[in-house]
Amino acid sequence: MTKIIVEFSGWVECDSDKVMFVSLLTGDVITGTEWLKLSQDEQDDYIPEDCIEAQRTALDGSLEYLDVIIQNEDGSEVSANRTYS
Repeated sequence: MTKIIVEFSGWVECDSDKVMFVSLLTGDVITGTEWLKLSQDEQDDYIPEDCIEAQRTALDGSLEYLDVIIQNEDGSEVSANRTYS
C-alpha cells in the first residue's frame, strides 16, 4: 500500500482559551486555560487535541518546513511538496 507521510517542524504561541487538550487517560477535552491550572503531573496526562487547529488559532508562530512524502510499496519515496516559511 502506498503511504502519505507528512513531516513538519515549527512552533506556535497558542491562545489559551482556544487551544484544546485531550486526556490520555479519559479522553476528556479541556481548554488551555483549564490545562494551565493543573499541576505538572496532571498536565502530563494531556496532549494538544489538534495541532492544525492550534496553528489556525495561534497568536504567533513559524512553520519551519512541511514536507509531504509519498512512500511507494517498494519502499521508494517521492517528495511531493515542500514549503518553507
